[in-house]
Amino acid sequence: WKTYVREADQVDEELVDGWNKSMDVILIFAALFSAISTAFVIESYKNLKQEPTDVSSQTLLIISHTLMLIANGSQPGSISADSESETPPFQASSKAICVNVLWFLSLSLSVAVSLISMLAKEWCLEYMANRTGTAEAQARRRQQRWDGLEKWRMKELIMMLPSLIHLSLLLFAIGLCVFLWDVHYGVAIPVVFVTAFAASAYFVCTFVPFFYDYCPYGTVLSRLAKQFMVVRLHPSSANVIQDEVTGNALNWMIANCETPRSIDIALQSLAAADEKFPIQVLEKHHAWVMIKQRLEYGGTTDTSEHHKKATQLFKRALEVYPATRRRIDMLNYGYAHPDREVADALGREEQVMLGIQATIQSLGVSHFSNVNPKDVVTIQLLRQCANIGQYHLSRSDHRVLEGINAQNLFKALVRPSDLMEQLVQKLEQYLKNEVTFDSDVYCNFSASLAFLLCCNTAGSITAEAANVKYVLSLVHSFSKGSNKTTSNLLRESILLNLVLGLPWLLGCYTTPEKCGEDTSLMKALECLWPVLLAAAYPDTSATERHDITYLTHGMLSLLANPNKYSLSSEDCKAIQTVLDQAVRHRGLPTKIQSIYHAHYIHSLTQNIMSADDTDALAPQVLSAVNNLRVYSPWDDYYVLPSIDIYIFVVKHLCMAKDSSSADSYHAYWILGSSPIPKCSPQLVQALSSSDLITHLVNAIDSDDRDTRLFATAQLWVFIQMSICEADRTSPALSLLETELLKYPKLEGNMERQEAVAEELEDKLPADIDEGSLYINRYTCRVLEVMFQRRSTPLPRLVHSRLNIFDTPKRLHGIDSFVNYETERSVAYPDLVFDSEGRPSCNTSSEEQRA
Repeated sequence: WKTYVREADQVDEELVDGWNKSMDVILIFAALFSAISTAFVIESYKNLKQEPTDVSSQTLLIISHTLMLIANGSQPGSISADSESETPPFQASSKAICVNVLWFLSLSLSVAVSLISMLAKEWCLEYMANRTGTAEAQARRRQQRWDGLEKWRMKELIMMLPSLIHLSLLLFAIGLCVFLWDVHYGVAIPVVFVTAFAASAYFVCTFVPFFYDYCPYGTVLSRLAKQFMVVRLHPSSANVIQDEVTGNALNWMIANCETPRSIDIALQSLAAADEKFPIQVLEKHHAWVMIKQRLEYGGTTDTSEHHKKATQLFKRALEVYPATRRRIDMLNYGYAHPDREVADALGREEQVMLGIQATIQSLGVSHFSNVNPKDVVTIQLLRQCANIGQYHLSRSDHRVLEGINAQNLFKALVRPSDLMEQLVQKLEQYLKNEVTFDSDVYCNFSASLAFLLCCNTAGSITAEAANVKYVLSLVHSFSKGSNKTTSNLLRESILLNLVLGLPWLLGCYTTPEKCGEDTSLMKALECLWPVLLAAAYPDTSATERHDITYLTHGMLSLLANPNKYSLSSEDCKAIQTVLDQAVRHRGLPTKIQSIYHAHYIHSLTQNIMSADDTDALAPQVLSAVNNLRVYSPWDDYYVLPSIDIYIFVVKHLCMAKDSSSADSYHAYWILGSSPIPKCSPQLVQALSSSDLITHLVNAIDSDDRDTRLFATAQLWVFIQMSICEADRTSPALSLLETELLKYPKLEGNMERQEAVAEELEDKLPADIDEGSLYINRYTCRVLEVMFQRRSTPLPRLVHSRLNIFDTPKRLHGIDSFVNYETERSVAYPDLVFDSEGRPSCNTSSEEQRA
């Protein structure tokens, strides 16, 4: 009984509240209408009786005729009788009678409806009164009133009240038309037209609901008639049909609900969607992008059961997304491969591909609302970009449906090779400030280019060199028009960082120790998707998540492969401009992880070794090493070059024609931030193969003072390397001594090396004042070692200059001498290196930290 009372109260309150509101409207309208119609009736009823002025006029006319007859000597009696017989009796016109009948009837109906409405409000009050006592008593009393309400047709009576008001209004309108037509048809025609239109609309609204279910239009008569004609359906929660109605209902919740919890429930319900579910309407509001956004940034620290269940539903909704697009894309998503791992990989690829495509469409231009209709090229490009993911998925034989050549269809829609060129061209023009278009268009083009590069690389549609060429084109455009891209538009900045970071993503630098072609695409795409989400939802949290990791690594990966990518010096300058504008000038952190730093050093070493002309590669290599010095994993700008890089830098300084050039500046800073090498087999072998001692001997007699100063310091380093070698029988020392004998001052006798070293020690302090600021950091470090060897206090000038350069502690004095072959394990304690110097993560150290 309590349940009955609770449910009955809810139903009755809703029903009576609706009746009261309806009758309030009726009473207000009836009062206003009665006042208006009364004013018209007051004037119209006069036409039903003779006017007193007409009687007076007739009497005066008779008196006038009588007086005229008397004046003419006629008999007034007969004339007066004749005049009276000629005057017709008063009779109201048919139009006047018609108008008054209509208006008085309209007024009567209005007053009658007002009376019945007031009585009905009392009935409603009586129906809702006396709801006290036990639940059983309340239920019985309420049921008796409900039975009486249905027996006496109270609902139908109240429902008829608005129709009586409508009838009253119609009668008044017809009467008004007749009244005005009798006055002047020119005035009456507009009123007749409006009345006819309103009456027609009313009748249409009455009959249309009988032909179309759920028609929003209707009248009291149609609703009353449908109550007797339609059988009421009882709602059922079983086997909900996944049709357009269901999709529209969920779309309404997503678009209109202001409570985030309600939107989350609507999104979670998509976990039960199947391939029959109509997804187009939900894709317009980017439902699946919102799901991914909640998964990516939705409270990762929340460990409650509710959060875990919601996360599972969101993941399930993303998993079923490809199945819902099966009929639209005409592709066999969810192919049941016999191998479970392969099937899971195919499903994951479909989920990520279609999710990224949906995210790109959510960037604001999926309906071309922000595009000039006359810009046919841009509209065509946007249409091509809308099918990149489907085209890539259609290239797999597993997804081809029998009888449908979806691959050729999507290839014709996308035209991947042409699309790449056109996107790069458009973005170049925008970055150079040559053209302007909406920010949404720029974001869509940037995201589509990144997606297309990933897909084309995986599908071998474009070679890696071509992809790098495209990125370099954008790098040059950025460097030439960077004022535009330094705006505060967060979405543009995020997507620019992503596009310029593609060389790193596509080169599989995310995990250098695991570079596999099969996994590189998915790794790149899984990095790509969150960045696109940050651009799609550029709120405060996106600002906090936004960094320059991709851009930094993208540029460094290019610099670390100058020979592989055929970089020119101009390319390196443009890359340097990008790094300066996007990172250093904005005060952003420049530290990178040690695994990446060591990998870039290794890549650069391999490029030097594979180059045919290393001298021509000098500007590119020096720029790369100098940037690796700036973007090192340490706070003191320390850099540990490989032996090949070290020899390369020293040889360049010996042969440099201009010691004040940018290349020399980079080389001096590299040596100033690097440790001094000890004797090792690999170092001595590189020293011998490069004939470096001969180049130093030639440089020590150079006309350039900086070159002379550097050659003096470097020769002392190599001689001191020989003197300090502990193992006097090692082959490396023998080879080093053979090379040092090329220095004429030794006169072919290694016993003179102590004396030659002292000569160089005396010469270096005397020349240091003449050297430029660039070389002073390195030469001052060498001088510090000399004075430590002598156990002599460091001169104030040298000490002050070392402080000016903020030289780190590990680069001071004798401690800065290290063995380059073993120092890697000290500088990178979390890494291990193979025989070729390739780094990988140290699993044992990771387990210890865990």
